[in-house]
Amino acid sequence: MAAFVHAADIHLDSPLRGLFPYEGAPSVEEIRGATRQALDNLVSFVISEQAPLLLIAGDLYDGDWHDFNTGLYFARQMRRLAEMGVRVAIVRGNHDAANAMTKSLPLPDNVKVFKWRNPETWLLEDLGIAVHGQSYAAPEVTDNLAASYPEPVEGMFNIGLLHCLISGARGHLPYAPCTADELASRGYDYWALGHVHNFSLVRETPRIVYAGCCQGRHIRETGRKGCVWVEGDAGALTTQFVPLDVVSWLNVAADVSGAGSMAEAASLFGNALEEAMGTQEGRPCCVRAVLKGRSPLHGRLRSDPMALTAHVRAVAADVSRNKAWIEKVEVQTGPAADLDQLAQSDTPQGELLRYLAELADHPQDMEPDLTELKAKLAGSGVKIPSEDMKQMLKDAGDLLLTALTDAQSEQDMP
Repeated sequence: MAAFVHAADIHLDSPLRGLFPYEGAPSVEEIRGATRQALDNLVSFVISEQAPLLLIAGDLYDGDWHDFNTGLYFARQMRRLAEMGVRVAIVRGNHDAANAMTKSLPLPDNVKVFKWRNPETWLLEDLGIAVHGQSYAAPEVTDNLAASYPEPVEGMFNIGLLHCLISGARGHLPYAPCTADELASRGYDYWALGHVHNFSLVRETPRIVYAGCCQGRHIRETGRKGCVWVEGDAGALTTQFVPLDVVSWLNVAADVSGAGSMAEAASLFGNALEEAMGTQEGRPCCVRAVLKGRSPLHGRLRSDPMALTAHVRAVAADVSRNKAWIEKVEVQTGPAADLDQLAQSDTPQGELLRYLAELADHPQDMEPDLTELKAKLAGSGVKIPSEDMKQMLKDAGDLLLTALTDAQSEQDMP
């Protein structure tokens, strides 16, 4: 009977990105230690379930440490497991390979870090388990490592431990690329994968699983994060996702079509945020606020982002009791007017829309010549951002339409 915990992509001491302190935000300490707290939760779960084996499928660290404290903290957690007789199998991933310090840090005897030159097999005869793995030699590994993994050990429960990208997965660099069919052909009972940061059951038989990361680190890593509890034998295997994260990342959208002021738009977002946080069990949340809908406020919302962000953050602090950190306010609204109909009208707004449409059809006419500026910036590390000219024209049009509408309203007032 095999029983073990599969984790990956811990990224210990990685900073959570996009978060800047402001009045009413959660405390920095509550956020800063999130990856350590997630590791604490992982170790505590392994001990509570009396699991004899923990697998870590790469990216334990997040590149270079500022000092040895990151590695010393991990070693201390591994000693907790050693005291309970738990073995730990680790392969290094692309972020680990970038860290020179990991090679000189001693770890307790219960920890097996797989070498990078060739795949190895770690026989745990008392558990009836054979773990096969290979670490990364460099931050960028483009070879199919799984192709050279050894044959399964007869009479043992065989596990493949690998940091890789299976063909078809998106959002990650194609390191150690392979296919699910290639992994299945090795004849192992379970593949413990890392690199993809969302929990994913890739295949039932044999069981091929991405554990996902233990703690989300930015707005692209929404949803619960954790590890996988595995129990059973080759004939009846069960896998269960176990959440470990202590900070949630959320996209919260609000329809502000009916808002008559910036304060009302922020209040409508507050209602959506309160509902979203009701499912978070009191965890602090890093939130991207998204305002949607066709609204007469569209131009104002886009033209004064600082005021809008201040309104949204004030409401968020109130409804969340200082548990929500507003990472960004994104305006996805549109003008309340029917633009197609307005473009056909004999009005200043119609004239403007027709002019902007003509420019959008020939964006090259508006492209500035930046050759001289780029030459002066060469070697400075400063890059000129590439802008979407059509989007810029749309944004400019929205602001001008709002200004024209406001001016017309003032003229119509008695």
